[in-house]
Amino acid sequence: MRRVKADMPDTAGRSSRRSAAGRAAGELVLYSREYCHLCEEMLTALREQLGTQFPITVVDVESDPVLAERYGELVPLLMWGEAEVCRYRYDAQKVAAFMAQSR
Repeated sequence: MRRVKADMPDTAGRSSRRSAAGRAAGELVLYSREYCHLCEEMLTALREQLGTQFPITVVDVESDPVLAERYGELVPLLMWGEAEVCRYRYDAQKVAAFMAQSR
């Protein structure tokens, strides 16, 4: 997976790493941290299920002290707006259900 600095969009348009302040209420946000194998696995599974053109914001919790305090070791965490989709392990059925509800 390509790593980009926090607050910088991925120029390929696939995913970005940015602060929580930059996220919208109706998008998938993956709270993550570098060197987290479960985070990498969840992002890979998301890409396999949704494709590379679906927008996913990847937020590095270590890039913001408030996020680091709030989430600590509770990553990966996949959110849709304010709703938790899955934590720690990817759940393709839950993702599919959230995507169906969002249409």
